[in-house]
Amino acid sequence: MASESVSQTVSQSSEQIRGDMLIGEIVARHPEVAPIFLKYGLHCVGCRVSPYETIEQGSLGHGMPNDVFSQMIAEANSKIGQWREENPSSSNAVELTASAAEQVKKIMKTEGKEGYGLRVEAVAGGCAGYSYQMDFEQAPGGQDASFETHGLTVFYAKSAEKLLAGTVIDYREALQGSGFVMRNPNAKSACGCGESFNVE
Repeated sequence: MASESVSQTVSQSSEQIRGDMLIGEIVARHPEVAPIFLKYGLHCVGCRVSPYETIEQGSLGHGMPNDVFSQMIAEANSKIGQWREENPSSSNAVELTASAAEQVKKIMKTEGKEGYGLRVEAVAGGCAGYSYQMDFEQAPGGQDASFETHGLTVFYAKSAEKLLAGTVIDYREALQGSGFVMRNPNAKSACGCGESFNVE
């Protein structure tokens, strides 16, 4: 398989997929392309070698012809472009309601972490594929997006933007129990616990 011919037809933009990129890295940054890879027979999307194998190597290992490989790359890049149009980067991926922000600040005060920021993450795991995690940190990292809302600083990894996009974090009081509730418009399914979701 000639990666040069493929690379020549694909834009070098950081938002474009190339055959020499690692499977695991691409799926982490652009989870919406995983179903496309699987559809074309690239089943090593979630296997243990995906962090070390390029898309081209994985495709070659599955006997994928050049023309099919090029078609898969083009479709994946089209999907990324569509996502960008529907989710402009000017908006924050996460939104907190006023009640959620107030509860976070109360917890911060109790833990002696006033002035810290809230980190929101979507991590692999849970019964439906991904689960939410929240923690307190003093400052964002170099690969983070951050914003202010209701007097609170929120951080999230830019690489998780697509998993979190449009997520609203609320806090509800109820007789059966109080807690944070996540509403993610990208979730196609979720666990009964409400803490795990699937975006395929």
